[in-house]
Amino acid sequence: MLEEIQSRVAEISEINNISNITETPDFWLRLLLCVGGFFIAYLFSRLVRYKLMPALVKKLKSGKNKGFYLIANGFSKPAPVFVWTVSFYLACLFLPLPTQILQPLLSVLHKLLNLTLICLFAWGLINSSDVGPLLFHDMRDRLDLEMDTTASNFLNKIIKGVILVFAGLMILQELGVQVDSLIASLGLVGLTVSLAAKDYATNFFGGLVVIMEKPFSIGDWILCPDGEGEVVDISFRSTRIRQQNNTVLVIPNSTLVNNAVTNYTEIEKRLAKFILGIAYQATKEQLDHLMQDIRSMLASRDDVHEDSIRVRFTGFGASSLDLLVQFYTKTGDYGEFLAIQEAVNFELLGLVQKNGCSFAFPSTSVYIEQT
Repeated sequence: MLEEIQSRVAEISEINNISNITETPDFWLRLLLCVGGFFIAYLFSRLVRYKLMPALVKKLKSGKNKGFYLIANGFSKPAPVFVWTVSFYLACLFLPLPTQILQPLLSVLHKLLNLTLICLFAWGLINSSDVGPLLFHDMRDRLDLEMDTTASNFLNKIIKGVILVFAGLMILQELGVQVDSLIASLGLVGLTVSLAAKDYATNFFGGLVVIMEKPFSIGDWILCPDGEGEVVDISFRSTRIRQQNNTVLVIPNSTLVNNAVTNYTEIEKRLAKFILGIAYQATKEQLDHLMQDIRSMLASRDDVHEDSIRVRFTGFGASSLDLLVQFYTKTGDYGEFLAIQEAVNFELLGLVQKNGCSFAFPSTSVYIEQT
């Protein structure tokens, strides 16, 4: 393709006798049509960009079929360029040039037009790649599959990769490259590369396992041997989690598949368990009344599982009478759990004072022997 373009340009440059172009028949008419075509192409492309496509996208967005909206929105940017490119080529057909100049010029422009159209079509398909997850989502009941954000993003990346590969092959074919022989040679090269990229392949299939088995999804809070944080992205090779210090940790998918991963987001209830230390001055009756009040207080709360409440006198500490307080909250959200635990602690303060008890603190008694 490049050699052909160079040869066409050379043919054009060899033509020196163009001094009498204006004397050719219908020169001024062709010139007027060419300039008018350029002007109309510019106006129409602006109309498509700022009026027609936004109006079409807005209308389809409010409709029931989301697929048409995604396609229109995806092609909203390539469409004006497409209109301008095709109109520019059509306007060039009326260039008032001699045939020996116009024909090679149009041949070059035709090749460039084909390359441009391939790029624009690929651009629009990539922007519309959300249609694939949408169609898969619509078929999930029939196929007995589920589609969440993680799987949708993963499928999106696969669709974009396939589009780029096919667009690249079409461009190479348009440039005159023998695609069949290229694919055959790439097969041998791919075998060699695959042996060298064994770890990448392992991580890729690890990513597929993460997508299919769904031990976690984007937005979940997980704990793995390499770190803890919120999952922000799952790619072909690795998973990214944002840690508590706001740094992003990149973990190979093979590591996540081959090791235990704790998903805190899947927690449906959280356990609150602690020792309440009461000073030794408390009597048996005071201690018994205090435990009954704590049980009643926890049982009256709507955010606590009543059958999980445990309040027991477990032993004698170094400086306190130890009461075990244990219960499950009805939420797995860590922030809500902390709020419930805080409210319970405030109520415990009042109950301890109400029963004439006090909290113990580490202390040492010193006895002085008199002689």
